Amino acid sequence: MDKVLEIGGFSAGFCGRLFVQNSHQVTRIETHQPPAWASSTAMSLFLHAGKKQVQIDHKDLAELASNADIVILEAASADEATAYGFEQWSTPIKVVITPFGLSGPKRNWRATPHTLLAMGGYSQIIGDAGRAPLSLPGHYVEFQTAQFAFTAANACRFSRVSNQIDVSMYESLLALSQFTTVMWSCAGKVRSRHGSDFYWVVPSNLFPCADGWVYINTVPTFWDEMTVFVGLPELIIDPRFSNNDLRMHNRDALHELVGAALLPLSKSEIRKRATAARIPAGVVQTFGEVLSDEHLAERDYWQQVKALDQQLFTSPSLGYRINQRPQPLFEMQEIISYKDLSGE
Repeated sequence: MDKVLEIGGFSAGFCGRLFVQNSHQVTRIETHQPPAWASSTAMSLFLHAGKKQVQIDHKDLAELASNADIVILEAASADEATAYGFEQWSTPIKVVITPFGLSGPKRNWRATPHTLLAMGGYSQIIGDAGRAPLSLPGHYVEFQTAQFAFTAANACRFSRVSNQIDVSMYESLLALSQFTTVMWSCAGKVRSRHGSDFYWVVPSNLFPCADGWVYINTVPTFWDEMTVFVGLPELIIDPRFSNNDLRMHNRDALHELVGAALLPLSKSEIRKRATAARIPAGVVQTFGEVLSDEHLAERDYWQQVKALDQQLFTSPSLGYRINQRPQPLFEMQEIISYKDLSGE
């Protein structure tokens, strides 16, 4: 079990959470927090359960860092990160998360997750055509960056090497846009906004049904099965839809046929049909339906978190399991002073 020191906002917090979930000892130093998509209480329960939380003077930071095996430091710019003095810390593995990295002409640019998404091209493809672009909800930028930081730190840990790891939020986003960049480099096509319509493989869109909505995704491999799923096998021999290029050209007619076939069906019936036809389809679930999802329940996905007042809350776990390890109970801890921590 390694000792991890966590300093920063939501990205450092999520990285620290991943270490906690994998049985490491994490000590968190609270810094100024930007606005969250959820309440501060909800974010604390999700990110910081199971961590020691410490108030500390800047002069004691180097000493605390020297006792850690891994430091996760998140800052708003390269200069702000450098001001912590992390380069002088003796910690074997130091991970620094900033919007643009510690080098380069943008290293001290100000940024928010929304501006980073725009710079990374995400806003180019999210939203309806001819309307203002949309941004991604939640903390996608911070959490995805945290997973890169967690992976890199563990690569050094398992390799038994000391390293300083420089993680850029901007570059983390670009590393995740493989479909968009490959379409340009291999086909010379630039993606654009088409609402819920994925556009490049047809039909791949959001359709209303009797009691909600369903999203289907039809890469060419699934075309024959898709016609069975919607109850229109005759489309296989319809010359308008014989390949994906033709389906793109005749998308409006195809969407109308698929929409009419799905509209009278319930979400439950659509699930059964999709399973039988073995095609990728997902009904849009309410939050209550997600919480009661039988697949997540069978896989023991949800875990319990105990607040300071001893109240229990249900929280998401991780997307993987190791040796079917049961979900532990994580507890919130009082924020203590560095003096009290050093006396433990």
